[in-house]
Amino acid sequence: MEVQLAAAPPHLSDDICAEILVRLPVKSVLRFRVVCKAWRDITTRPLFLAANARRQPSKVVLYTYLDSVQRGYAVDIALDVLPVSGETADQRRLIRYPRSVPLSSMDPLLLDSCNGVLLFRKDAAGIYFLCNPVTRQWAELPKLTDESYGRRRSTVNVREYAFYFHQRSGEYRLLCGRLTSAGRTWCILSTGAAEPRHVDTHAADDGLEPDTPSETTPVALHDSMHWPPRRPRDLSSKQETTTEMVAFDVQSEKFRLMAGPRTITHPLMKLFVMHGLLVAANFGAVKHVDLWFLVDYGAGRWERRHQVPTPWQSISHHSSNLWSTAAASDDQGNIMLGSHCGLLVYNVRMKTIRAVHSVATPRNNVLVSRHVFRESLVEHPNFKRSSGADLPFIHFWC
Repeated sequence: MEVQLAAAPPHLSDDICAEILVRLPVKSVLRFRVVCKAWRDITTRPLFLAANARRQPSKVVLYTYLDSVQRGYAVDIALDVLPVSGETADQRRLIRYPRSVPLSSMDPLLLDSCNGVLLFRKDAAGIYFLCNPVTRQWAELPKLTDESYGRRRSTVNVREYAFYFHQRSGEYRLLCGRLTSAGRTWCILSTGAAEPRHVDTHAADDGLEPDTPSETTPVALHDSMHWPPRRPRDLSSKQETTTEMVAFDVQSEKFRLMAGPRTITHPLMKLFVMHGLLVAANFGAVKHVDLWFLVDYGAGRWERRHQVPTPWQSISHHSSNLWSTAAASDDQGNIMLGSHCGLLVYNVRMKTIRAVHSVATPRNNVLVSRHVFRESLVEHPNFKRSSGADLPFIHFWC
């Protein structure tokens, strides 16, 4: 009897392997790195890491409050991420950190997220640190000092306005402002700098100051940070439908005004990017959310393309800000909208609405945040590899 030998498996070139591996979630990429040396070499190349990061879907960050029995006086906070598609089976935990009761100025406070990096303020004295929960790298920003603003500094009046990645320098940057009797002064904290840098944004001269940062989160597009549309500060009765949007050019480091959508409802808006367009979700109406698309960025032309009925009572009925409201999209046409009042997924292609149950309810101690997270394996030269001694208050889950 003649034995047939199995044919050798076809050899795949590095380029083909890279095209397959780059489409995987970061957790799978980390697993496949141990398969062989060739795959490890492919999946650690900078171009591969950047391409893989661009393909990762957006996820909404959730706060889960955990009882800390050992400490007794504290409640741990776990940061979970939920895909915009609403698939609760894919919900997973990033990190856990302590929160004192009552809240202490030394507790870590999550401020923002950008390109897979979380921004925390460690205490009220101007100490900020960055953390990538996937790579477990971290970095500190330059500490704010009295000289950062040219005079004696009051920490109460310092606000963090925009956290962004500066493409040309490869730095993560934080734009901070401080209110003084003479107006607001501005400085930028960068991962590649030894100390804060003062900037003249001309915001006070032109009335371009963005809204309170604790209530709004700016969105990055076209080398600019954009704050949600608002009513003009010089609004007259004849302009009741007009809105304006503040933008910050990260290259020139200057503020400018852009036109917002003309809406008759109260502008209670959150911004996000979908298919390369800026989208404003207006939560100001009682029974629906309007989705406005900036179809012509240069001309400032907006279109209301969708009106999403909401099964919950108006968010504006409960709050005048959106500090705990989600608005995010993915590449499959899904948009997640909502808060503790209710959470839904709207698909712009199928025009379908699906409620996301059992995620944020009073019983499970989960709170929807305004933050959006995209996992990234990209490593940065100004970051350090973490250890328990470096970040004793952060417990990684990835």
